[in-house]
Amino acid sequence: MTVPVSSPAPIFILCCNRSGSSLLRYIIDTHPDIASPAELHLGDICRQLYYLVSCTLGEVSSLNETEKHNFVLKEVRKMVAGVMDNYVAAKHKQMWCEKSPNNLPFLKILKSVFPEAKYICLHRHAMDVVHSCLESSRLSLMPDQLNYVCQNSGSIVGAMVQNWVDKTKLIMEFEQEYPAQCFQIKYESYILNPVDTLQPMFEFLGVSWDSALLDSVFSVKHDLGREDPKVAYSNRIHNNSIGKGAQIDTLRIQPRLIEEMNELLTKLQYPIVESDWGIDSYTYLASESNESISQAQVSPLMNPKEILIESFSSRLNELLQGLEGRQVIYKIILTGNQSGSWLIDLTDPDCPIKTGDGDPAADKKADCTLTFFSEEIINIVNGTVNPMELWIQGKLQVTGDRTLAEIFCWFLVGRLDYRKTNPSIFSTFMV
Repeated sequence: MTVPVSSPAPIFILCCNRSGSSLLRYIIDTHPDIASPAELHLGDICRQLYYLVSCTLGEVSSLNETEKHNFVLKEVRKMVAGVMDNYVAAKHKQMWCEKSPNNLPFLKILKSVFPEAKYICLHRHAMDVVHSCLESSRLSLMPDQLNYVCQNSGSIVGAMVQNWVDKTKLIMEFEQEYPAQCFQIKYESYILNPVDTLQPMFEFLGVSWDSALLDSVFSVKHDLGREDPKVAYSNRIHNNSIGKGAQIDTLRIQPRLIEEMNELLTKLQYPIVESDWGIDSYTYLASESNESISQAQVSPLMNPKEILIESFSSRLNELLQGLEGRQVIYKIILTGNQSGSWLIDLTDPDCPIKTGDGDPAADKKADCTLTFFSEEIINIVNGTVNPMELWIQGKLQVTGDRTLAEIFCWFLVGRLDYRKTNPSIFSTFMV
């Protein structure tokens, strides 16, 4: 043992990008004993601090190399643990949990600095990870993802498969080397059967379990930072993101990568990707499904006008507060089976919601226009999709002021009070 250890032990979530770690972070942070901030990249921070201490205090000491190494590790731990312990105390909790996908290259130093740490090893089916990466790439690619694109001759699909393969290998190798300190969990399991999956995870972490925690995940405020911004726009746990990988054309993946991917999928007891890959490949999940989670809360049949007027009219003061009194005009265009257009005219207190063709002058003055399928209104009201997810997927088209569009997305999901404590989706992706 080279550094002091603490009790309770620190917790790290090990995962590939787009594996559902942001939602898992929300769940863990909801526990009264665990503080879990957004991505801190503690692995890279430990690496940089090791270099800093080694090249300064380490150089002026009279220690031999082994003693110097141990001394530097203790100093690094003192700095990182000092900040994290103060954070936990400020949150009135007992322990901390950090999740950063880019911690994986730095597992060796994390293990040296925090030898007693516990690790939640999160996995998700490769094809769903790839699909999620492709969706997020509409806004930008992460630096390490760009490297994979270069390695795969510009093929984004191949790059995302390689990304999953490399990172999953690192996680599984670590699990094999330190089984007593690792708890394996799958995204599909904690979504479809949260109680049976999360209870043993919290027991592994040494804290109590109460299934009522799941009801508070989106009512508790979580600290801001770098992570998947879509989760902040959610208001319930749903399974809509499971199985989207069935849409991927496997012919765009090199046979070598499919072989590597399938080897790992087999070890993780996932269905492998074969020539008949498609939606039927996900039927194995039926046995895991918890009906209360997997079924959408279907609303009575309502047309878009009823939803816009009945659901939103009583909440327009909430929208005005979110706009800090700014009087703007939103134009909502719905396409599909029940198409139409409406204006939410906050400059007109007598008739704020009207059909889009009723006032040509106001129609032209719209500060922000949002266009999406009429069916998605039902999904948004049900909480089975969030509008920011539609935006990222290109299913919500925005013209005009993007900040106003973000405010309206917060309004749609009833979470405007969270807006000021969450970064813009664009700053999150572009930084």
